[in-house]
Amino acid sequence: MQRATATLVNKDTARAIADGLTWTRILLAAPITVLAWYELKWWVLAIYAAAALTDLLDGMFARRATPPATNIDFDGVADLIFSAMTLLWLWLLFPGFFPKYWLPYIPLLVLLEIYMISVRLRNREMIIPHFAFGRYAMALFFFLLPVLIIWDDVSWFVHLVLIIGTASKTQLAWALARRADPP
Repeated sequence: MQRATATLVNKDTARAIADGLTWTRILLAAPITVLAWYELKWWVLAIYAAAALTDLLDGMFARRATPPATNIDFDGVADLIFSAMTLLWLWLLFPGFFPKYWLPYIPLLVLLEIYMISVRLRNREMIIPHFAFGRYAMALFFFLLPVLIIWDDVSWFVHLVLIIGTASKTQLAWALARRADPP
């Protein structure tokens, strides 16, 4: 499939498709939120799966596309929005999720994200590294909601996802700190 995609789509078209898929993922957050508000778990799962598919496909097209016009990590911003919204959907769909899993993960993840945003704002020309571990951690995180919808509370899996996600964010924050200009 990779070879077929590379030959059928020119680089500018591939960039437009990748960006369109990323926008689709961002826009799907609204209907998922409404469905989660009404506790329609299976509809949430279906649209969430479609959004996850857009993430997979935008990566395939982005690797074959012309570079983005700016240094803004558009896919990273979409992932951040979708990650934050996933936490909202977990809160809406699973009462007791946050009291059970809040500490130490969520405060640490929020602090790491605030730090990384501040580094990016101070160093706008910095290229944001993309680590394979981060990609796997994000993919695993996106399995959290479907696993909870299908099997309910799987405590060991939730802890595994949150530990790996925290480790991934720590790796990225460390890399950004090493690349950043001194304040």
